[in-house]
Amino acid sequence: WTSWNGYNTHYLCDIFFLTKNREIVLVDVTGLDTDDQVTKKVNKHVRFMRKIAGNKKMAQKFKWRSVVLAPGLKGKDTVEVPEEARKSIRVIQGRAARGYLRGLQQIYRYTRQFEDEEDEEGKEDG
Repeated sequence: WTSWNGYNTHYLCDIFFLTKNREIVLVDVTGLDTDDQVTKKVNKHVRFMRKIAGNKKMAQKFKWRSVVLAPGLKGKDTVEVPEEARKSIRVIQGRAARGYLRGLQQIYRYTRQFEDEEDEEGKEDG
């Protein structure tokens, strides 16, 4: 964990989840917008995957995957993932990454409904 503005954050990913197939998927959403910057980010994931592979307990218990979403990076497939990591790390960039992130709008709308309900209750009380 690292700290950012007083909040604890994971140093590698923004979101992670466990699939029913015992895969842990790390999702890293980055605002970086150059190939070099995103390549450095991918290399952090490669190093992490190497550490996991060296930890027999973690490597046997789960299958690990990383997805780097780079919505600000134009083009398609401009960032090279090292061959050793291509089965476990994916980079999705540009329009495709923005498409995946659009689903978060649904979560935002879902949480807004609770705020709207609280506003209505406050009007009734006052």
